[in-house]
Amino acid sequence: MELRQLRMFCAVAEQGSFTAAAEKVHCVQSNVTMRVKELESELKQPLFIRHKSGTTLTSAGKTFLGYAQKILQLTDESRSALLDTETPTGTLQLGSMETTAAVRLPKVLTRYREEFPQVQLSLTTGTTVELIKAVESHRIDGAFVGGFHQNPLLHQEKIIDEELVLVSSNKYQTFDRLADDMAQQTILVFRTGCFYRSTLEQWLYHAGLIPGQILELGTLDGILSCVAAGMGVTILPKTVVENLSAQALISCHKLPPEFANVATVFVRRKDAFETSALRALVGMAHAQFMTGAGTAG
Repeated sequence: MELRQLRMFCAVAEQGSFTAAAEKVHCVQSNVTMRVKELESELKQPLFIRHKSGTTLTSAGKTFLGYAQKILQLTDESRSALLDTETPTGTLQLGSMETTAAVRLPKVLTRYREEFPQVQLSLTTGTTVELIKAVESHRIDGAFVGGFHQNPLLHQEKIIDEELVLVSSNKYQTFDRLADDMAQQTILVFRTGCFYRSTLEQWLYHAGLIPGQILELGTLDGILSCVAAGMGVTILPKTVVENLSAQALISCHKLPPEFANVATVFVRRKDAFETSALRALVGMAHAQFMTGAGTAG
């Protein structure tokens, strides 16, 4: 059993096809197919079900995937530990909620690239649930997510407190007027797994308000544009919407403290080696976020 076999196996499992896996590992498809077949021969059972649309892990494949990922993780971490120096280098794969990526992170990432140009930095956006899964499976080194979570695998570190507000078109200058029309409102949210979406759903249930329907949108700009156009309402950090609010394009309505006050938290695996590149990024985020907290609202 060789490490390259394990990397190719994991690539096929993650990508769902031999063709996509070959592109990811920068290898010809025939080589990936051959290495996986060698692995299946050694293990004496099939790891994938092949079909026209790609591949699906067998029961044995699902079991083996967890061990393969752990082996590769330990291999990569051992290399990182030996090569790590006080000066950040290497790769750093981050994740973030789209709201944090849009408002909080640009200055942090710009400064980071200026100070540590030798680090290959990448950023993936997603919902809190998606990002936590990516951290758990070692696909990313850490992520900025919403709130703290009951998860023994994670080291969780508060970065900054945010105030969530209910956002509507400027037609509704008061919350009472908006509440009277809630049955006609469309709730504009990110897909299931978004921390802010789940907070909004909990608040609506607690307040006894029933919206007309829910519409999922894929981008922050899309949600804000639809809200400003009068399509519906959403819930977002005040820092995200205060510029539009100042321009009177939208209205912001306060929420009860138990729903309004949330933390942006940086999560990483407890058992993963913390590189100097990661330590520097988190430290820089602390410094930048807290400096901007007083002026961001």
